[in-house]
Amino acid sequence: MTSAGTRRPFWHACRDGSEVPDLPKQERRHILADPVAACRERFPQAAEGQLAALRRLHDDYSVLQQQQRDIEDQTRRLSRKIGAAKHNSKPVDALMSEMQTRSEELKAVTARRTQTETEILDYFATGDTATQASPANNAPNSSRYPAGVAPEQDPDIIQLDDEIDAWNTYVASHPAASIYHRAEWQELIRKTFGHECIYLFARDRNKEIVGVLPLVRLKSRLFGDFIVSMPYFNYGGAIADHPLIEQRLMETANAHAARAGCSHIEYRDTIPRAGLPVRSKKVSMLLPLPDSHQALWDCFTSKLRAQIRRPQREQPEVRCGGPECLDDFYTVFACNMRDLGTPVYGRSFFTNILQAFPLQCTIVSVRLDGKPVAAAFLIGHDRRLEIPWASAIREVNHLSMNMLLYWEALKLGIDRCYREFDFGRSSRDSGTFRFKQQWGAQPQPLYWHYWLQPGSELPELNPDNPKYALAINTWKRLPLCVANRIGPTVVKYLP
Repeated sequence: MTSAGTRRPFWHACRDGSEVPDLPKQERRHILADPVAACRERFPQAAEGQLAALRRLHDDYSVLQQQQRDIEDQTRRLSRKIGAAKHNSKPVDALMSEMQTRSEELKAVTARRTQTETEILDYFATGDTATQASPANNAPNSSRYPAGVAPEQDPDIIQLDDEIDAWNTYVASHPAASIYHRAEWQELIRKTFGHECIYLFARDRNKEIVGVLPLVRLKSRLFGDFIVSMPYFNYGGAIADHPLIEQRLMETANAHAARAGCSHIEYRDTIPRAGLPVRSKKVSMLLPLPDSHQALWDCFTSKLRAQIRRPQREQPEVRCGGPECLDDFYTVFACNMRDLGTPVYGRSFFTNILQAFPLQCTIVSVRLDGKPVAAAFLIGHDRRLEIPWASAIREVNHLSMNMLLYWEALKLGIDRCYREFDFGRSSRDSGTFRFKQQWGAQPQPLYWHYWLQPGSELPELNPDNPKYALAINTWKRLPLCVANRIGPTVVKYLP
């Protein structure tokens, strides 16, 4: 299978050798108003996977359009204020500074909107390139059932045994899949943490896989007995050719949990589901990536560019690699987790991930005076590069080394032809949310649904729970060697 880090996304086929042909203004307006409907009109055989990708692009485009309108309104109001202040001989320095900031924000948002618009219109290129770029002719992801048509019969639900290749082939073909749906995690989590894994798949009458659901059971005296799809990461949940198949997978999982006496199942979804309790306070922060470093740099505000330049004056060493960079990453990560009051994963967790996904994983580290001071662990899948873990030691916070770290990670994503950068999970309006937002990242809602054993309440296993405040504060004061030794025995039970 082709590595996600080296494959060029299909909708850029027409941009590798020629420019996208101009479309008549009326046709452009028609496409941009509802590109999915326009795509169905032009390409009746378009696969659902391509339509889903086009729908995501249009969602991004709509958000950027609204942001552009909002900033333009703010700019007009500021202009009137400046005019009034000048007329009344009042100071305008603060207003002019704010106007400059708004102008830079408008430039950045406009550039991203234009980039997204171009990607949408790439689907509708004419001539020879249309044959290359058409969703109908480049459809690696096709649904096994027509859109909106239920399966002919109830599929069989089976627990994964030796069908790993077939499972992964299905995951690679599904537009809603993440790398955390892949079958390698089953053995990896068993090997690293010793947890029971229940990997369910749906099979149709032709013995073809039509849906998958990875599940991990976490059982301890301290935190209870429950199941998560998927723990330790932001994405999981059932994916299938039809919502009814996803429902059947979840019903089977719920029945298994009830028989086993588990308190709940947590499904980490990116879509809302009816009939289940849900938490939706968290979002993923996503940034569309342009084709060049310079194009991304031009989108940044002057303040952000200055924050990136600041650590460069210290002439740090930036390293990118795999297992050879793990020492740098784990040294910084373990120290930062202790300082945050959070138990740290064992080093073996990251070693095993690097071994299981050597082509998808990269470590970026920043060294100062020969010592690692910031590091990130990156995982790529399809069009998206994700940064699940990133840390910088507190002693260099005044040098903004974390800003250089993220800039290097973003450049890596562009170099490897990813089209989207996932900054990870945040609560809306939190400090981490605002940090990611300044790079231009936009929120994508996360829906964590629950099946609950009768009499059970929604779980509160998170650091915001006052119940854990004393433990967090105590952990921050532990010697690093002690925290590193006992942390992995605790964190394995925290999803």
